[in-house]
Amino acid sequence: MPTAYQTSTMIGNIDFGINDNDGNEPEPEKAHLPLHLLAMIISYLDNPADLARACQASRILHYMCLPALYADVSLHSYDYIRYSEVDNRPEGSGGPSPFFMGLNAIVTRNVTGYIKKFKVWGKWKEYDLEECAKVGRVPDSSMMLNLLVRAAVDKMPALETFSWELDTKMLPNVWQGLAQRQTLSSLKVNFPNLRLPRLTTLVPPIQNLKSLHITNIDPLCYPDNISSLLLGSKKLEVLKLHWSPRMRESREPSVNLHSYFGKIVTANYKMPLKHIAFHNLFAFNEDVFEKIIDPNLIESFTMISSMGGTDDTADIAFMDSTWKNAGPKAAPNLKMLRGDKVSKMHCNMMGKFRELESYYLVTGRKPNHCSQKPLAKVNSVRAVSRLCIGVTDSSTNSDSSSGGGSRTSNSPGSTPQSTISTTSSASCPMQNATTPYTPLSELNTLSQLGRHYLENIYKYHGPSLRHLLLMPQWRLSSEDLARLVRNCPNLEQVGLGLEMADFNMLRLLIPFLPKLYAIRILDNLDDSSLTDSVSGLGCDQSDDKVGDDIWKMGFDTLRWVGLGDHVFEISPGRTVIGEGTVQVQKTVRSVPVDLVKDVEIWSMDRLEI
Repeated sequence: MPTAYQTSTMIGNIDFGINDNDGNEPEPEKAHLPLHLLAMIISYLDNPADLARACQASRILHYMCLPALYADVSLHSYDYIRYSEVDNRPEGSGGPSPFFMGLNAIVTRNVTGYIKKFKVWGKWKEYDLEECAKVGRVPDSSMMLNLLVRAAVDKMPALETFSWELDTKMLPNVWQGLAQRQTLSSLKVNFPNLRLPRLTTLVPPIQNLKSLHITNIDPLCYPDNISSLLLGSKKLEVLKLHWSPRMRESREPSVNLHSYFGKIVTANYKMPLKHIAFHNLFAFNEDVFEKIIDPNLIESFTMISSMGGTDDTADIAFMDSTWKNAGPKAAPNLKMLRGDKVSKMHCNMMGKFRELESYYLVTGRKPNHCSQKPLAKVNSVRAVSRLCIGVTDSSTNSDSSSGGGSRTSNSPGSTPQSTISTTSSASCPMQNATTPYTPLSELNTLSQLGRHYLENIYKYHGPSLRHLLLMPQWRLSSEDLARLVRNCPNLEQVGLGLEMADFNMLRLLIPFLPKLYAIRILDNLDDSSLTDSVSGLGCDQSDDKVGDDIWKMGFDTLRWVGLGDHVFEISPGRTVIGEGTVQVQKTVRSVPVDLVKDVEIWSMDRLEI
């Protein structure tokens, strides 16, 4: 990807058809480059700093780069003064903070017509907050902030996405300005978790709103009333509601679903929602969702820390048990299901749906080790060798020398029964994987649920399933892998735990999944032995040898491999011509986990919506 300096260097001697010369100086010889090719070059500049420098290179670049520079504006506020690392001077010395400098540029300059995405986020410091709360006033600093944001929004005729992620309340004047934006289709608002009295707004409908994301809802912190917004936004397709975790942690039943959806129930209106996500929902089941949602339109459903699971404590059973009696209706168009809880209710729900394409059971665990940094080159070669071709410490060449013959040593459908073991700690790593959230007495229940989950996946979703992420506590044996391959032949991404650390059993899995793009072997939640073993691997094979073995095994589409917290990339094949031979070889290298942020079995494994 060319940088701004490279771009300006390439076009330094290009004639753009504009003559800035007064005619007295001889024109240098220039090449002619069509503007559509120049626009293609500029399209590779996605860094705001590069775009800003490109705008200063020439007049034509200024005209062409300015819309891209201001298309996505994000202003970060800090509640303290930051100092430069170069000369230790405070940011904004001699003027306002960079946050207000950005707001001033938007309000005063003629650039707001280019803005399509506008985001304000960070920390906001309010002065005299308690004194103003005693007399029922809004602090002047917060009022001025809202006035400036409203002035900026009013000058954005092409605004499509707006995000308010500050820790202070958005006031009615900004809500009213957003309601007047006919182009606004996506809205995200963060409610503050401050209990001091503050003005509550009855949010007006937004005509063309398609996506709504509200975070940190707390009934005791004076949240705005979004019931009219939900009822009046007739084009709403994506709804994401995140409640504060305080209610679930303190076992406080203060969430009343009728306060959000009561007007919709009264109007007998079905919301045209396609994607629904709830986080930290802790409320009694009042049969609201069955009255306001059309199950025939739902395409994806996400529930994080909601509706209970087998690992929950008994003191929240009175609340979550009300959801167990509510039988979910079938959703014929549901394609994606994601959650972090397992229970009999959720397992039965899996049996009522048909032909899911993506199913994610997330844990949200962050890497404990150096996953942000790639391993040594020799370690990456050896690790993926053991995964893909069964190379062990005692024999590194025996399996690879057999070429592709090892791929047919076992049939993927040879064993029809699931064998997630629960008998001994040696054969069932699940019993050694006790976590703070899973008591030892409940491990058998969790294991039995794993069997039922897999059975429902095989029976109702196998041929259509493309992405699958299972719980790391479910340690699959070779027989389970065989059934998985046989019943889910179209898997493209899969994340699972293994019963044993011997990677030879994966030779049953990878060759018989011709569309496999990414595979992830999970560590237990409190056991990083897999990550530790990968970090300590040695190697006595070269990159070329391993790449040749991977090609022989038929891994044509496999690109990403995860072992514990480590990620490896298998590069596309290259042709190598030897003495009378032509081979296609692939290279393996360890990469930072950031490179797989767009691969679903990694990106979906987080406790966020």
